[in-house]
Amino acid sequence: MISLARESRAARLRLQGRLAGLLFVGTGLLGAATIPLTPVDANKPVLAVLAVCAVGIGVAVLAAPWDRWPRSRTLWLVPPAFGLIALTNVYGGSDPFSFAVYFVVVFVWIGLCHPRWTSLAFSPLAFVAYVLPLLTFPRTDLSNAIGSAAVVVPVCVLVGESLSWVLGRLLHTERALEESREVAARLRSIDNMKNLFLSSASHELRTPITIVRGHLEVLGPRPSEEELRETTSLVIDELDRMGRLVDDMTVLVRSEDPEFLRLEELDLHEFTADVAAKAEPLLGRRLRARRPHRGALVKADRQRLTQAALNLLKNAADHTNGPVDLRVADEPGWWRIDVGDRGAGIPPEAIPSIFEPFRTGDGSNGTGLGLAIVRGIAEAHGGSAGVDERQGGGSRFWIRLPQ
Repeated sequence: MISLARESRAARLRLQGRLAGLLFVGTGLLGAATIPLTPVDANKPVLAVLAVCAVGIGVAVLAAPWDRWPRSRTLWLVPPAFGLIALTNVYGGSDPFSFAVYFVVVFVWIGLCHPRWTSLAFSPLAFVAYVLPLLTFPRTDLSNAIGSAAVVVPVCVLVGESLSWVLGRLLHTERALEESREVAARLRSIDNMKNLFLSSASHELRTPITIVRGHLEVLGPRPSEEELRETTSLVIDELDRMGRLVDDMTVLVRSEDPEFLRLEELDLHEFTADVAAKAEPLLGRRLRARRPHRGALVKADRQRLTQAALNLLKNAADHTNGPVDLRVADEPGWWRIDVGDRGAGIPPEAIPSIFEPFRTGDGSNGTGLGLAIVRGIAEAHGGSAGVDERQGGGSRFWIRLPQ
């Protein structure tokens, strides 16, 4: 849910920036196209330069990474917009009131892209940008300039605030619908998982129970010391297996609980070394760990994240005899923990379900909870888990965490 919210916010920020860029480019091209229609006393070379400036700003705005910046940063585009409108009005000729409509365009963008009262906050700057050019015309006195601004600027603010209020209500409704859909999807997922647990867990637990029961029934009333020792060892081993299965199921179910994690600031440089040390009994010299730079920090639950990484390493140890790579990579907005091997790979038909509970990629009789736990821990952190095929053979499992 956290990951989806981050992606939705980034998409909105990109849209706001792109809309501003399109408005700059569009008004610049419109200004250039209408230069031949301007009054005879207009300074056409200056108007052409201003049109080129508007298009240049628009192109730069379209290319900017707005999704990485806070929404308020786009407000820095408003003063240049007012400045271009004011200068165009100064050099536009004898009709000093023809550019009032461009102020409406700016306030429409403010209303669509920013919260309430932002339009009102920019009204003094708009007032100055509207009045000062009018004072450069010899036949326009101060009272006429202020009177015109007293009508145009409040109307622009009213348009911007109205759009902001309406859009805010729409976004509130959209968020409520998204939350309802996510809750419904989670309930369906929990229901499906419950049914899967009831069927698969009963099957997995029935096998050791049958084994234990069968050996106890054939033990006889007077077993020998050797028979007793063998049966006891087998019963303990099967009970341990049942205990591990119950523990894994508990972790998987609890991963949906908001209180599942105990977050702390984790240095991934030290974390990678710690995981590599704990995985040495599994892989020995086959493990090749590549640590990130010091200061690679992430908010995470150390114990749960270690559990997820060790599950991936154990999975690699069980399916390949070759080297296994453990590394942490830096992606825009994310940290990624990779575990790669050079094994036989995963059948393509098994990849879509390999992270589901009680599923195994090779059709073995294991419980198939290890990768499901990895995905549950990753999603509890607001991230994700997945697998890619490596060039040259093998697989690369990964956990992606937000920075």
